[in-house]
Amino acid sequence: MKSRLTTLLAFALTIATATAQITPRPLIPVSGHYKTLAAIDRKPHPSRATLDTLRFPMQEASKGSFVSTRLRGVYLPADVPALLTIPEPPANSSDQTRAELDFMLDLQAKRTPAEVERYTKLAAIYHNPTTSSPFDPDYTRNWNSLFHVGSPLGNWYKFGDLAATANLLTGVYQDATYYFFVLKYRIMRPRPYAMEARLQPIEKPGHPAYPSGHSAASYVNAYVMSELVPDLAPEFLKMAAEMAYSREVIGVHYPSDSEVSRVWARAFVNELLKSPKFRADLAKAKTEITGKRALANR
Repeated sequence: MKSRLTTLLAFALTIATATAQITPRPLIPVSGHYKTLAAIDRKPHPSRATLDTLRFPMQEASKGSFVSTRLRGVYLPADVPALLTIPEPPANSSDQTRAELDFMLDLQAKRTPAEVERYTKLAAIYHNPTTSSPFDPDYTRNWNSLFHVGSPLGNWYKFGDLAATANLLTGVYQDATYYFFVLKYRIMRPRPYAMEARLQPIEKPGHPAYPSGHSAASYVNAYVMSELVPDLAPEFLKMAAEMAYSREVIGVHYPSDSEVSRVWARAFVNELLKSPKFRADLAKAKTEITGKRALANR
């Protein structure tokens, strides 16, 4: 009888969590080099007007990235117009874009072999929600990527031991991936190395620059993890910030790509919090993580 009562109480708690109204979380104000660069004029500059004709070349688009614009929503089944609207990037000819390119050239001149090695590894941390077969050679890397941002929890926080958390995060990534790839292909911002020949990128992604997919996904993950484990929120955000910065150091994203992704990710997770299905899955993941964390800390 006691066991049945405990189960009913747990079920009731899950339902209450799933149906509760949640206040939108505030965005942390912009800071650092993102704030400095954002203050520079973003309007077209007449002396560099020819640059404004440049767009990402569709012949360089990867099939997988374009397919992402057709993903079906898990928690947001219908388009949310506000999530498909972000500020236009600085004009290619603008003083801001020139300052961003100069900033990236300076990063390139100062990057160390250790940074290149670490940030190249970070470039391989991304999740494709359509890769679900254990027989796929990319399966392990793909699913482990979901758990990178949450790694401050400790070595116990890993794919394979946290089914509810993996289910939550892959659903979140499926929704987020759809939105940021639609935005990329609507805006078609050329990559920094297409604008500045002196940049030597570590890789050349097959899709437009704005917003940054790695940055957006990492900040989305950090905001979700902050709901699950609030006391480690600053650590999760540091993980996301490092991912964003790494994309600038290796020459594939402007700082404004990173910053708009951070802002968009906050709005995206606030929208998720309105979804009963998301809140129900969030509650299951929180119960799972709380239990595993308690065992690990014994």
